[in-house]
Amino acid sequence: MLNGKNFWMKVDDEPQRLGFYTTRFVEAPNSDQARQHALRLVREDPKLAGMVLNESSDPPMLSVGEIEEVESFEEFESVPPGFTFYPDESEV
Repeated sequence: MLNGKNFWMKVDDEPQRLGFYTTRFVEAPNSDQARQHALRLVREDPKLAGMVLNESSDPPMLSVGEIEEVESFEEFESVPPGFTFYPDESEV
């Protein structure tokens, strides 16, 4: 489970600072590599990249909140990755 903060995006044609939660399923030999791979998948997501309005002086933040090992991806294969957005009112 990953958490994004300070993501400036247009909502109803108005820029707003949003946060989000998202889950990514990755295969990796250890939790550090799983963390790196999941972060890369979200950073490279073309849908997300196309919506971000941040200036370079005010970058968005992305972190891994939880890693859980699963035996198989079978039950998750039909779930497309998505984002659950929320208003980000935290001080950056």
